[in-house]
Amino acid sequence: MSELKNKLADKFNPSAWSGWKAWKHYKHTGFNLIEEVNALDPDLVIDVGCGHNRFKGHIKNIIGFDQEPFPFVDIVSNIEDINFRKESADVVLALGSVQFGDRDLVRKHFSKVVEWVKPGGYIVMRTMKDSVTPYHHQQAHYIWTDEDIVNIGNEHNLEIVKGPFVENVLDAFNEIRSTRMAWWYKKPGELTKYKIDPYNCEINQR
Repeated sequence: MSELKNKLADKFNPSAWSGWKAWKHYKHTGFNLIEEVNALDPDLVIDVGCGHNRFKGHIKNIIGFDQEPFPFVDIVSNIEDINFRKESADVVLALGSVQFGDRDLVRKHFSKVVEWVKPGGYIVMRTMKDSVTPYHHQQAHYIWTDEDIVNIGNEHNLEIVKGPFVENVLDAFNEIRSTRMAWWYKKPGELTKYKIDPYNCEINQR
């Protein structure tokens, strides 16, 4: 795990990382998510591996965490160490963050993410699909397959409600540099809205 952590720390060095430039190319997991997620009137949105935390101030009630200290991150932590209340989030954004290590580690991280989602809530996924260079594959990515999207979802009784879509990342010459897969899972159940009493900290349905 330490070897993986070192690789990721090198790749996502906050003082040098420029991966945010690809964000503007995403049609299904970019600016569109602001409107789509806010339409759900969420009590809590968790952005896993948020990087620059670009949805902060745009998506309602969002908390972004990352294992690297990006300037606008809310919490510095990795997936394994952080804890949120079970079934507290209307939406979890896992945009390129649940795809590192081998398949067993990816499944372990994904299982923890699923615990945070309310019944009836959503997980928005984006993972590496392919690259014109071997760089990404040397950085400990696990490449989700079409079978993984179905089978790992089925392990948690999740329904695929949007996608899978292909997201293209373009280079400076407007050529495709790499591709991603993107999709939405939905957890079974009815999405319940809550309010918190600020005096006694009780959580009630709203």
